[in-house]
Amino acid sequence: MVVGQNLAELMIAFGLEDRIVGVGYLDGADSYYREELAELPHLTDQVPSAEAVMALDPDVILSMSFAMTDENLGSVPTWNARGVSVITADNYTIGRDLDTYFADIRNLGAAFDVSDRTDAYIAREKKTLEDIGSLTRSAKDTPRVLLVASGGANKLTYNYYSPSLGLVDEMVRAAGGTYVEVSKDAYAEMSAETIISVDPDVIVMTQFQKAGAEAEKDRLLGDDRLRDVTAISRGRVMLLDYSTSVRGTPHLGELTRRLAEFLHPEAGHR
Repeated sequence: MVVGQNLAELMIAFGLEDRIVGVGYLDGADSYYREELAELPHLTDQVPSAEAVMALDPDVILSMSFAMTDENLGSVPTWNARGVSVITADNYTIGRDLDTYFADIRNLGAAFDVSDRTDAYIAREKKTLEDIGSLTRSAKDTPRVLLVASGGANKLTYNYYSPSLGLVDEMVRAAGGTYVEVSKDAYAEMSAETIISVDPDVIVMTQFQKAGAEAEKDRLLGDDRLRDVTAISRGRVMLLDYSTSVRGTPHLGELTRRLAEFLHPEAGHR
């Protein structure tokens, strides 16, 4: 049983999709593995119930750590007492960074005896990020980049994730940008006034469990309150895949390269 879209994508990437008896808590439609994810037995877009998981009779649960509590899917000791092993991944947890992402992958490799594949992947991704950094160091400037998540329920505010909740801040730095922090809170709603006050050079936009990413981008670009914000007036808004930029997926290095190309089109990326 897999709880978390990025974990399902990692299982697919390392050739383990035939081991998945069920999947829950999908982040949305945008994925490099859309077709493969559609073929998996899908329980729910939220955290599945303990009863639904027990009905699958899994040997192992691979889950985001926040779900493994008595209030959600159930604690690790509870599942262990039922004879089910649990592998937790540290994503959507305060302190999420590249080190914890790579640690999750090492744990997956050890648990499913594919450490040769996971170690090779980690080495490739680290080299990709290093190569991107060496190219962007010669860039003329360091754009200030604001993360804007999909709008709040009232459509008058936008959402913000702090560096502690995802990987996008490290992706921005690797791509030669400066990640703009607007709040000390891990998660916050941003008013138009907040976005105007920080006046980012570039906005990266992502959204969780919502279809129509292009429509959300168009809504942001067409928000008359923001027309004088540098990123808006220059059309410098890039959509980022949620699973990759917040949790981490096999295509993190590739998406970071695309971000670097967007931030520094003059750098001549290869």
